Amino acid sequence: MLRVLGLVDRLSTALASLTMIVFVGLVADMLYEVVSRRVFDSPTLWAYDIAYMSNGAIFMIAAGYTLLVDEHIRIDFLATRMRRPYQDAANALVYLCLLVPTLYFACNGALTEFWTAYATDELEPSSPWKPLIWPFYAAIALGICVFTLQVLAQAIRHAGAALGRWPSPLARKGEGM
Repeated sequence: MLRVLGLVDRLSTALASLTMIVFVGLVADMLYEVVSRRVFDSPTLWAYDIAYMSNGAIFMIAAGYTLLVDEHIRIDFLATRMRRPYQDAANALVYLCLLVPTLYFACNGALTEFWTAYATDELEPSSPWKPLIWPFYAAIALGICVFTLQVLAQAIRHAGAALGRWPSPLARKGEGM
């Protein structure tokens, strides 16, 4: 079981590393557009599309890693008042009962959108550049599916910690009691 959890962690970490490369591309895209527009008075057709697609891909693909390192924003005024085993049990229940079903449908929808766009060679309808949209949809689907796997992994970790089988994922940040 721990091997599978470690594999999911490595996948999330590898994808987070990939987003760092995409982020460099996003910065280069924006710099090129600014210089092209301001210095040469020659704006591009494609820079906006690259920017929003890159930004969306970065956001979604890094979601699993963000959960792994426990950096998601959450309101925990109630949870922090509980002892750590109860926090772990609450996290496991929320992940399994709320997030996993929701993410299952989101993942299914994203994969369907990707496949439809790929099969029909769908173009971005609101862009004058009209790029193929399926690579963007593929990145969104990948991000949601890996995030779903990471949620399952964290739910298992929290459940195991609540049962006293292994350390709490919350111990990394020194949360709880």
